[in-house]
Amino acid sequence: MVAFTATRKKLQFETSIGHVHRRCPVCDCPELDYEFIVDNYPVCVCRYCTLMFLNPQPERHSDSGVLKDFSDSGIYDIHSANAGERLDQLREYSGVEQGKLLLIGGDEVLEDESRRRGFDVTRMSAAEFEDAATRDWPEHEFEACVLFSSLQTMQEPLSALMTIRRLLKPHGTLMAVCPVLDSRTARLFRSSWWEFSKRNRYYFSRDTLQSMLLKAGFGDPIIVPDESAVSLQYMRKKLATLPPRLRYRMLKLLLSLSPGFLRHRAFRFLHSRAALMVRPKIMPQTPVLSVIVPVYNERATFVPLMEALLAKEINGVDVEIILVESNSTDGTREQVLGYRDHPRVTVILEERPQGKGHAVRNGLKAATGDIILIQDADLEYDIGDYDGLLEPILNYQQNFVIGSRHLSRGRVWKIRQFNDAGGLAALFNFGHMTFLGLFNLIYQQRLNDPFSMFKVFRRECLYGLSFECNRFDFDFEIAIKLLRKGYKPLELPVNYRSRSFKEGKKVSMFRDPLTWLRALVKYRTSPLYSNTAGVGRRAGADQE
Repeated sequence: MVAFTATRKKLQFETSIGHVHRRCPVCDCPELDYEFIVDNYPVCVCRYCTLMFLNPQPERHSDSGVLKDFSDSGIYDIHSANAGERLDQLREYSGVEQGKLLLIGGDEVLEDESRRRGFDVTRMSAAEFEDAATRDWPEHEFEACVLFSSLQTMQEPLSALMTIRRLLKPHGTLMAVCPVLDSRTARLFRSSWWEFSKRNRYYFSRDTLQSMLLKAGFGDPIIVPDESAVSLQYMRKKLATLPPRLRYRMLKLLLSLSPGFLRHRAFRFLHSRAALMVRPKIMPQTPVLSVIVPVYNERATFVPLMEALLAKEINGVDVEIILVESNSTDGTREQVLGYRDHPRVTVILEERPQGKGHAVRNGLKAATGDIILIQDADLEYDIGDYDGLLEPILNYQQNFVIGSRHLSRGRVWKIRQFNDAGGLAALFNFGHMTFLGLFNLIYQQRLNDPFSMFKVFRRECLYGLSFECNRFDFDFEIAIKLLRKGYKPLELPVNYRSRSFKEGKKVSMFRDPLTWLRALVKYRTSPLYSNTAGVGRRAGADQE
């Protein structure tokens, strides 16, 4: 064990006996906060990316909590059906029908089901894989790899993922099934969640899990809840594998008193795990930022904006600018055409104005960068804020950042200060508060400004998603869908000066609020992934 003192929950290590992390394994941050104790091991959380892990960590793996007894035919059948669903998702995403499959973790049922479906299976435990990771593995040997409830048990998960990437063929697929902190059961049971045990060294959210996969060289993520079927008899045997705590004993007693005809009936319980499917991607030496600029009737501000954008330099980042011009009537199109031959600028001309959302969607199709940033052409937002917004993404601390116009609720009424229309500004601010309250209530968030134009995210976050909004409701749609996919945004303060309607503001006071209400309601339960994403419709519809 390690001795430490906690001052304001900040760990200060004094000795190091055993395996101790002094920096976050994902974002390399040295600021680790103590949370609580699990099986006599402190749980730490990274202050920046929020990865949680035991620190110090157990020396060896433990099989506690793993169900191995499948002599009960009812339990075997349920496990077989669950394994079939996971393999169906893998095959639908990858298109691979057969070939060599590396199975790390899991059980004999998943192995048997994989063989029945035509895969040539190599199965090993997480500990066996890490012990063998230094051997001379042949590169590009496997069509697919399944990490089943094993990544969180490894000593060095990032190194293991890099090894897996080398073992997979260039078109191969990795499916990582892990318990996640933003699952329904984790949120319900909090520190009493049964996945908090010394068997699990790391505790991922969907966001931190993808960050680690991205850092290891994987992309095109699809994230779905692993909603396995269970039975009362299965739960009873599962509880027998857990530590002898009073709450588990009480549950076992209640299950033993259940009617016999219900014990083998399958049902879907609140899920603890998520399945994240990715494939190897080529990692660029220098990241590229794609700045998407929708332009319509911005003659007064467009040229100053472009001069600032072209002069903007970000250390270690290349910048491409994508202009989407919507057939302006004030001469802005002619200004845009003047940048058509610039090597860093891509110009997209729309035949008619169909709204900001429509223009941004066209810009997303043309973007080639690793990171996406949306920039209006009206100079309400400050280009000088780019560096601060990009830093958490470049450091693998966040995948989705929002430039918030207000982080203090006491300042919310200062969002819009139309010098020529004070009453109208107050009305807009009241509307903002109303929609903000609805958004946070419906999506169980505590955000301050999800409707900000300044949204910055990895392009990989968009994989599998499709968008349909054409007007300002696009700001709602993209925030909602990224939230539902599993990305928790970091809000950072930015400079903002709202212009009035006389200065060219284009929001409709009557039409747009109706589209915002529609977006709030519709995208709460609509299917998350497009039909071309490579996952089943049910998985997309049920994703939180």
